[in-house]
Amino acid sequence: MLKYGYFAGGIVSLGLAVIGALLPIMPTTVFLIMALWCFSKSSKRLEHWLLTHPQFGVTLSNWQRHKVVPKKAKYFAAIGMLASVLISGYALSFGWLQIALAVLFAFICNYLFAKPNSTADQPNLIRQKHGNVLLSMVAIILFSCWSITL
Repeated sequence: MLKYGYFAGGIVSLGLAVIGALLPIMPTTVFLIMALWCFSKSSKRLEHWLLTHPQFGVTLSNWQRHKVVPKKAKYFAAIGMLASVLISGYALSFGWLQIALAVLFAFICNYLFAKPNSTADQPNLIRQKHGNVLLSMVAIILFSCWSITL
């Protein structure tokens, strides 16, 4: 039963990744990683298909083996999250919601940017993590000030 749940989660994540590939506002890589995780628990055939896919296979293999996130994917994710925080800030008047989204945004960015850009970047992780903590704190302070002024 659990295997079918993972399989269904993989299919849903794969569908969301396809939508994300077509719509610029939705991420693709995150949903592909979720699909890969689900398929690794339910369908070795679909896991192999994702890992050998001509367009996404290398990125997913690097994630699975080394937890590598390409720099381009990091920046696209950060820009997409920033856009959603700004749009929600102007569309909604809940100050607490903007602060919660800003904190969530900062933690996700910290997690993403703490991961190496390539397999050769492994030794520089400690220096990158210190910079990411500082960037997260600055983002939280800036978004908090911004949401208070709304």
